[in-house]
This record gives sequence, structure tokens and C-alpha cells, in this order.
Amino acid sequence: MQAAGRGTSDGHLVGPIKIARAYEQLAGLLRERITSGELAVGDRLPSETALAKQAGVSRSTVREALRILEQGGLVERASPRIMVVADRSDVPAFRELRRELRRHNVTFHHLHEALSIIDPELTRLAAIRASQSDLQTLHDFLDEQERHLDHLAEWSRLDVEFHAAIAEISANPALIIAREPINQLLLPALYRFMDTREMAEYATNYHRRILAEIEVRDADTAASVMRRHINDWRTSWEKRGLDLHQEILDLSYSRPAPGNTVVSPHQDSEEERPWASSGTPRKSPA
Repeated sequence: MQAAGRGTSDGHLVGPIKIARAYEQLAGLLRERITSGELAVGDRLPSETALAKQAGVSRSTVREALRILEQGGLVERASPRIMVVADRSDVPAFRELRRELRRHNVTFHHLHEALSIIDPELTRLAAIRASQSDLQTLHDFLDEQERHLDHLAEWSRLDVEFHAAIAEISANPALIIAREPINQLLLPALYRFMDTREMAEYATNYHRRILAEIEVRDADTAASVMRRHINDWRTSWEKRGLDLHQEILDLSYSRPAPGNTVVSPHQDSEEERPWASSGTPRKSPA
């Protein structure tokens, strides 16, 4: 009787099977779509939530797959929440714009002033235009923030994404594009400022109030609460004795607490504070 097959040299029909991790499989599928041309340069990828639903995986799995593709230069971030297919032959324009903002001595005062003008109006538009899916996305961000109250670096990243999500919901491309470079400046300022769980809880509660007004379509109140939220940040910054005219470039040398843990509010020594800028902060000529 003839054998069904030759098998391997040791007599086994097949060798060991390696089951790829879910994020590796997802990254592979997306990579295939990009390299085949099905996804062209500049094409926007679905949101993390949408990709997770399509692939039947968690958002953390999607995030890890996108990280692999980003490190490989296949995709890039047009904003904290928007991932697009990268053009590997050219430097994205938004990166150059970010460098220009840094070259022009942008300070915390400039950042606050810009946010106090732009964000309330974006919030007003979001309250008018938000879909149920948009509202769920905002709830997801806040739920995740509450899960990271003791991990302030991740909380800060989610804070930036929450505000960026409201901008996107406004559905005004001109305003969204105008605000995108600000996202690149927010994280250093948050790392410099957010150093206790209590502060993160306070800010998250403010976010809940903003979302509540968006949900009931009260555009004016939503804008007003957002404005108070931004002004409250400036007031707290001043009360902490921080310099309104410190350059964001200096803040970029700050680091979140080791292991993304909470820094004790009793750590008064600059040497003990992981987010402290190295050297004396520069001030803008303004």
C-alpha cells in the first residue's frame, strides 16, 4: 500500500505550528492592504474602535498593530486620533509645521490663548453635530481616563485624544487642521502640570460635564464649560507658581513619572520631580 505522503525527515507529517499573536495578524493584514495599493498614500485608516469591531479584537490589540506599522513607516499620525497611510518618500507637512511652532518660542500663555479661542467653538459645533457613535467614542475615552488615574502619562495622552475627538466631531476640516499642531504641544505641558491623582480626577470630572452638555445638545453651555475648563487650567498653573511664559520647547524635556505612576504632592524638591525641566526655563521674548 502506498504511503499518503513523504512527511518530514524525522517521520512526522508536519512540523510545529506557530500561532501568530492577534496584533501580528492584524498588522499583517493591514500591511497587505497598503503594499498592494488597496490603501493609497494619505488614505485614512478606520478608528481604533472601528478596526477592533471589524477584526473582532480589543482596542489594545489594534493599538499594538498600528504601533508596529507606524514603526515600520507604513502609517503615520495626522493627529493623535487620525492614522493615515504614510508617504515614505516625503516628510509629512504637519511635522514641519510642528517644528515651526517650536521655533517661534510658543509659550504656555500662547497655548492657553489659542485653546480658549478654538476649543469652546469646536465644542459648540460638536454639541450640534455629534452622532450616537461620536458620543460613545467620547464615553470610551473618559472611561479609559478613569482607569488610568494612577498612570498620569497615559492619562495625559488620553486627555489630548479626548479634546482632539471633540475637534473631529465638529466636522469642520479647516478648524481641525488649524488645531492639529496644538495637539503636539499639549502633552509636554500636561507632563509638566499633572502630578497627582486628585488633579486627574478633577479634570476628568470636567470632561464628564462637557460631555453631558454635548449629549443634551446644549451648544452654548457646552462651549461655556469648555472655556471654564481651559481657564481653570491656567489659574491652577499660576497658583502652582509655574511660569506662563515658559516655552513649550523647554517643557518638551519633561518626562512623566517613572512607570507612569503618581507623583506625591509632597515632593517639593525639583530633583525629586521627574517632570522638572532641566536648567532654567527660557522665556519668550514676548
